Amino acid sequence: MIRTRFAPSPTGLLHVGGLRTALYNYIFAKQNQGEFILRIEDTDQNRKVSNADKKIIEALKYFNIEFDEGPGENEKYGPYFQSERLTIYKKFYMQLIQDKKAYVCFEDQGNLKPEYDVDKAIKKMESQKYVVKFVVKSDKSIKIKDELRGDIKFDLNLIEDPIIIKSDGFPTYHFANVVDDYHMKISHVIRGEEWISSLPKHVLLYQSLNWPLPKFVHLPLLLNPDKSKLSKRQGDVHVENFIEKGYLKPSIINFIALLGWHPSGDDEIFDLNYLINNFSIKRLQKAGAIFDIKKLNWMNSFYIKTMNSQALLENMQALSMIDDSNIDINQYYKAIDYAKNNSSTLNELYNKIHIFFNYSFDNSLLKEYDIHLLFKLWIKNLKNLKEVTADNINDLIDLSKQELEVVGKNLFIPLRLALIGEKHGPDLYTIINILGLEKSINRLDSIIN
Repeated sequence: MIRTRFAPSPTGLLHVGGLRTALYNYIFAKQNQGEFILRIEDTDQNRKVSNADKKIIEALKYFNIEFDEGPGENEKYGPYFQSERLTIYKKFYMQLIQDKKAYVCFEDQGNLKPEYDVDKAIKKMESQKYVVKFVVKSDKSIKIKDELRGDIKFDLNLIEDPIIIKSDGFPTYHFANVVDDYHMKISHVIRGEEWISSLPKHVLLYQSLNWPLPKFVHLPLLLNPDKSKLSKRQGDVHVENFIEKGYLKPSIINFIALLGWHPSGDDEIFDLNYLINNFSIKRLQKAGAIFDIKKLNWMNSFYIKTMNSQALLENMQALSMIDDSNIDINQYYKAIDYAKNNSSTLNELYNKIHIFFNYSFDNSLLKEYDIHLLFKLWIKNLKNLKEVTADNINDLIDLSKQELEVVGKNLFIPLRLALIGEKHGPDLYTIINILGLEKSINRLDSIIN
């Protein structure tokens, strides 16, 4: 059976690169009727961040990347936290020591001193702090197949014996991930390109324990537009940042999927089901993938345009942009319909519509305008309207020009300030249509009174 895994370290929020790794593992398992496993690699206790594991799990579930096995879910090969698997690791590193495929080092005046006598080493381990190193026979090279890149050759002369058990008793990533991938029956290890340099250590560990190798796929690096590695110094890298800024769930998944992979056709807009049906390791690229925020903005604006107003309002409410209480739903729908065609994010959309609802008026802004007769004319004529149309608002603009000789900014700016508190913004028809006749009349009336 195809079994893939995502194995994040709980050192912070989920990185966009981590989301891509999880996504590719998930869709590859699903398209092959396989299983997707989540494992938390928390062996580096110094870098562990409280509740980071919970936030990672929440983020995966938010994007509908559901794991078949993992913490609290069908734990048949558990535990799924590496920190709870120390007895499992001990069994195998003791086996390697006894087979002279690993050796123990003890601290001696600040240095690590190896003890090659197995019996002596095992005895000293009972009372002294130690690390365990894995023996890399450095007299040859090794060739390892990557399903994307083909055979990769490594010179073992360049690889020092790696530590596999640290002095705190925890395994290093190299040892723990090999033991766990074997025990959890992982068939395909799909992970970032940065792990290629560790590949020979992992393969030698499999061989030393007489375990069959999984298939390896190393995904291309994520790069900034200047081709540097994507990092926090250059901007947002955590998935939560993008959600908070108002990027939509399907848009993020769609964009992340294209960071290193492309379907055979010209499709660029697709959902998770499309990915499950069309994803292919052969269509992954080897070169680094550019994280182009302009493309994400374009894609997100497409999703915003095509979503209905109800769904967009619900998304903004979920992000606590809009208070659920005392809102006029139809008014919000009208405002969203007006603003959604020119918004790249939900934050942008909110900024365009909040002027209709979070009304604050500064009286001093109207001092330079002659508003009394103008506002009286508009109040009188708005009261006579049965509905708001572009034609009857344009008629009122013409009437203002004819009767009061008020034109241009002397007409539009004071009315806009009175209705939405802003000098610039939508045309008067749009404003009055969204606010409604009653609210528009009341706002004008309250100012001249």
